[in-house]
Amino acid sequence: MKKMLFAALAAIVLCACSGEPDYLKVKGLSIGLPAKVFADSLLNRGFELDSAHSGAELKVFRHPGETAYSITMACQGDQIAAVEEDYYATYNDSTRALWQQLRDQFAEELGRNPGIPKRNDDHKIAEFETSEYKLVVTLDNHSVPFLSVLYEMKAQDK
Repeated sequence: MKKMLFAALAAIVLCACSGEPDYLKVKGLSIGLPAKVFADSLLNRGFELDSAHSGAELKVFRHPGETAYSITMACQGDQIAAVEEDYYATYNDSTRALWQQLRDQFAEELGRNPGIPKRNDDHKIAEFETSEYKLVVTLDNHSVPFLSVLYEMKAQDK
């Protein structure tokens, strides 16, 4: 009888703990972290704050010597509202291949296929969405080959 009671309590505890949102990760960092901790972690990894393009609620990070990549963090207080990775390339085929690679990687990691509201050679969008987050991979090869990944947490009702 004690074992059954213990098993029932364990099941209740597991169910109660599973209500936490499953945060997305950028460069291995959870976007559920406080904004200051996330920013400090990027700085510790060698990124630099682009003060010319940053403000109180928007921070842009670049890695020295890497002009084709940046991370932008939008904050609401000390919480991260969204993070965007931007990739710039010199030719369209490189961004097309990267879009496909990222789309496949996220589909495997998240265990779901994306919605694809727009698909042609030079403009593709893949959207992964749950009740907790929205992840959008966008390819836009018009004047400059460009790819972005937007990680956005949805507001949680408490």
